[in-house]
Amino acid sequence: MNKMKDKMIPARKDCPAAEKWQLSDIYATREDWQKARDGIPAELAAIQSFKGRLHAPQALLDCLTKQDEMEIALSAVFAWARMMADTDTANQEHQADAASVMPLLDKVGAATAFIEPELLALPEDTLKSLPDALPGLAKYRFRLQELLRMKAHILTPEQEAFLARTGELRSAPRDTYTVMVNADLKFPDTLGEDGKLTSLSESRYMNFLRSADQNVRKDAFTKLFSTYRSFRNTFASLYSASVKSSQFTASMRHYATMREAALDANNIPLAVYDSAIEATHAALPALHRYMEVKKRLLKLDAVHMYDLYVPVVKKPETSYSYEQAKGILKEALAPLGSTYEHDLFQGLESGWVDRCENQGKRSGAYSWGVYGVHPFVLMSWNDTYESVSTLAHEMGHSMHSWYSSQKQDFVNSEYTIFCAEVASTTNENLLLEYMLQHAKGEERLYYLNLYLEQIRTTVFRQMLFAEFELMTHAAVEKGEVLTADKLESIWMQLNRTYYGENVILDPELAAEWSRIPHFYRPFYVYQYATGYAAAMTLSHNLRTKGTPAQDAYLSYLASGGSDYSIPLLQHAGVDMTTPAPFQITFQKFTDCLDELDQLTK
Repeated sequence: MNKMKDKMIPARKDCPAAEKWQLSDIYATREDWQKARDGIPAELAAIQSFKGRLHAPQALLDCLTKQDEMEIALSAVFAWARMMADTDTANQEHQADAASVMPLLDKVGAATAFIEPELLALPEDTLKSLPDALPGLAKYRFRLQELLRMKAHILTPEQEAFLARTGELRSAPRDTYTVMVNADLKFPDTLGEDGKLTSLSESRYMNFLRSADQNVRKDAFTKLFSTYRSFRNTFASLYSASVKSSQFTASMRHYATMREAALDANNIPLAVYDSAIEATHAALPALHRYMEVKKRLLKLDAVHMYDLYVPVVKKPETSYSYEQAKGILKEALAPLGSTYEHDLFQGLESGWVDRCENQGKRSGAYSWGVYGVHPFVLMSWNDTYESVSTLAHEMGHSMHSWYSSQKQDFVNSEYTIFCAEVASTTNENLLLEYMLQHAKGEERLYYLNLYLEQIRTTVFRQMLFAEFELMTHAAVEKGEVLTADKLESIWMQLNRTYYGENVILDPELAAEWSRIPHFYRPFYVYQYATGYAAAMTLSHNLRTKGTPAQDAYLSYLASGGSDYSIPLLQHAGVDMTTPAPFQITFQKFTDCLDELDQLTK
């Protein structure tokens, strides 16, 4: 195993410029950002001047154009402030700047709340004909089509304005959770592989779990989750408030359930969610068998949850610099074609990526597209294969944003999360297929196990999360209270179902649900699993069908949000209304497990 870094985590100011993103591409100075932020309210009066006039095609075009211009500016203002805050969550100026945008978001929402209700008040035939009334309105065709589809869930202008003004209140549980976990939660030092105590952080935690030393794994697991569990009632209260906020919004918009409200936003049938759970449960025997193989290969008397991430064979003694990673990605992503390669490397060399691990930096990774500028990637580089994979994943998101913004008008540029995870996971799969293809002997065993782990964590684990959300939201809808005891009970029950009777569920595991930030975005996580299943099909097509598959895939990336997720994916070559993508995924899991089992006996 690679030795963990023993150097101190640097302050943000000590990070090399080459390892930081160039937010100056959005605004050169904080003063420029302030000017842009303070200029947005002036646009709202101009937009509201169109109130009562949207029946006239020219007035509608002028109003929607003004709205687009304002939202492009607002999205840049919000992105700059949020990304600055995420690079150093302890920097009070950054946090204050980000907080100052939140009331503005509510004001914008309230000021534009009249548009959709006023359009829906028009005769349906009139609304359908508007995209053809003027050439400039043609780009709003899908938006108006979607407006008609959502008619039953759009409120009166007064109600929409009221709901918009409650935005900051409804986001308070998520915002409080984010600050608490990233800025205030402190972990005790944990055991390092050299037998000495060393710093424990969220960004370093997975390195400890992959240690060959079970004592290192156990100590990090116990200390991290004991810390979370010491705030169990606070986390339960925050999550309960978040769910109730979702219930309020769903009820206001006349949905029967919170899940229906969440999935309907992307026009995803509930059957897709249910069939994903059903397909996953059908594959659980293979996961249970994997636990037995893992136990044998690790030579353990029993498998604990902190044993799940350690490779079952020795990890290759390889570290990857950022430059080396770029070389690997150049070859691994070659099936995507020369155009994709050129554009991706232009981004990597142009300040898109913030990779320096620094004190106070938000944990995890993300890609943030800024329309009219370029995407930005936040991560913490630690010279591991996982860093290479994270870079591939986040650049998948970024290239989706890049192509969409290049080809689509702003109104059609924002793709759904359902589609976004396909682009990122396709890159991950291509990378892993490349590593497996070039590996021999022990190294091949390692990447077989890594493939198994990718499916376990991205499909099985995310569907466990999806079931947790389904159960907790259903409980609130039945009038039940989400206490810490109840949340921990649900979590432990699901882990027992998924991992089987032969895996030991240590008591600290009960707090793991409180560590998942995605639970503050209701019914988000299932899309990791559906995205992975779709990506399995697409990556196979890209590796075997050449130029036609490349063209279809790049067209998909460039389509942005110009249609619904399901038909966009169908055009790309995968049909999520059938069980085929999940069947392909779980067959890959079984094939890798069979080979690993046979080669190690």
